[in-house]
Amino acid sequence: MPVGREDAPDMDDIIGGQFGSYLDAAQLEALRNYAALLREWNAKLNLISRKDVENFEAHHLLHALSPLKVLKFADRVRVLDVGSGGGLPGIPLAIAFPRAQFFLLDSMEKKIKALRDMVERLGLKNVQIVHKRAEQLESKFDYVTGRAVATLPDFIGWIAKNIRVGSHEGLENGILYFKGSLYKEELAALSLEPLHVWDLREQLGHEYYAEKYLVHIGTQAAQKAAVRLEAQKK
Repeated sequence: MPVGREDAPDMDDIIGGQFGSYLDAAQLEALRNYAALLREWNAKLNLISRKDVENFEAHHLLHALSPLKVLKFADRVRVLDVGSGGGLPGIPLAIAFPRAQFFLLDSMEKKIKALRDMVERLGLKNVQIVHKRAEQLESKFDYVTGRAVATLPDFIGWIAKNIRVGSHEGLENGILYFKGSLYKEELAALSLEPLHVWDLREQLGHEYYAEKYLVHIGTQAAQKAAVRLEAQKK
């Protein structure tokens, strides 16, 4: 059921303008409803900065959907969103890729409650909510996303064990991490070379995304780095 669009007046211009060729009318409406739900929950729980909630479409939703410009998730792949919080990037990506399976992970009970409510009210059948810390996970996934959750060494140390080796329709399994320019020194410290780095200012044509990147790290490289990290602790 539509939640209402008065709180998201820029949805058609910002999201439709960028992704109109990737998303149909029903998906755009679902994103509009998600934006309204996020604002509803954010008034009660700080899911995103309240100072920035007016810019949700331009600064958060556009960011979460940016992978559409450069990749496609194959049907039935398993995608884990670590530290999902308000559902970013997991919920927008689940709307964009309804045949992929998304798992939204967060350790905070209040955020899990918000995620469950939003997913239920949006009617997303391809989304499961997971209330755990990343280090406690045992399940395997094809791709793992994170949006500036932690440093890349910490993130890789937590999650590399949970990623399957493989590839789907030309997209190698691994980590898809949203990060600023610090990714360079963090990966250099691990002697790790990413598969791809996409400059989001170039992809989105928006100055706000200067020095913001989507970093793709392959499973095997991540797992080797995690082994080195563990050895350093001993």
